[in-house]
Amino acid sequence: MPHTTNSQAHQEGFIRLALVLPFLDYLNARDIDPHPALEEFGVSEDLMRDAKVYVHAELVFGLLNKLSELSGDKYLGIHVGETFDLQSWPPFTNALQGPSTLFKFFADFVRLVPQESSSVLHSLIVEADRAIYRIARQQEPSVQPLQVTGFGAAVYVRLLQSVTGPNWDPSVVAWESRYLLGVPLGYSGIETRVGPDPGMEISFPTAWLHKDVAIGSRFASAQPVSSEQDVSVVAALRSALRDKLDETVLKPASVASLLGIDPDLLINALKHNGTTLPREIKRLKIDVAKEYLMDPTQTVANIGASLGYSDKAHFTRFFRSQMGMTPTQFRVGKS
Repeated sequence: MPHTTNSQAHQEGFIRLALVLPFLDYLNARDIDPHPALEEFGVSEDLMRDAKVYVHAELVFGLLNKLSELSGDKYLGIHVGETFDLQSWPPFTNALQGPSTLFKFFADFVRLVPQESSSVLHSLIVEADRAIYRIARQQEPSVQPLQVTGFGAAVYVRLLQSVTGPNWDPSVVAWESRYLLGVPLGYSGIETRVGPDPGMEISFPTAWLHKDVAIGSRFASAQPVSSEQDVSVVAALRSALRDKLDETVLKPASVASLLGIDPDLLINALKHNGTTLPREIKRLKIDVAKEYLMDPTQTVANIGASLGYSDKAHFTRFFRSQMGMTPTQFRVGKS
């Protein structure tokens, strides 16, 4: 797979490979193994976690479309975009530092966001009654960016809703792209329409630009967490979840309730440790599985069931995707 590093990062058509990570985290949290698609496109999860690695945008388009096909979710980009953590996205959080109006926010945002990609050009167009945030592709793609367009729609609708706060009115917002197969008709109450260009754009009333940025979007209420507290929270999480790994739904709110803490505190602690709840659940499942596999009286099927896998084959696929070997091969190697 051809890729480049920071020294060449901004040559035309390249995008940061790490932008695919939210898709992997989303699929892993739902026990959908993304590795067949990764192998087909010649990328690895380790490579994705290197922020210095850039690849051509069309590789990302194809990979995300393949992940959509693999998961059976035609709106995968939308669903991942709806869970994307805006608070951890540098262009968004940095653009919030200081601006009092939406115009000032977008003036900073349009300057900061291109650092993530050189495959598109960002611009804010102000007309008499409509403002248009446009993401223009520098070249015609040979691979349709269906899931990228869906992801963009979800992220930018949430972004605009966040900064407009009480002024938000979806009925006066429109999303336009040539590639709308990855976006549901009338998504989130906004108008969705096919446009002539290969990029995408979101438009809204120009009057909103004169409004103050919503205070809530500054995340002022986020609870500060010390490094020591971070470690304690993650350690407590692993202890609390050990006997609950067979539960199919483990969300931040329910896990935080188990720990007796606020969900924001849990999310911040995980973030400060460079991890996420799905990733910690996956790691804990592997640790517990390896421990159980050391006991010859435990069958592979029973171990899988205790970790929430309905059949042996499903558990085996998960274990192999993380360890590079089947549970039986692991057990034989340790005997």
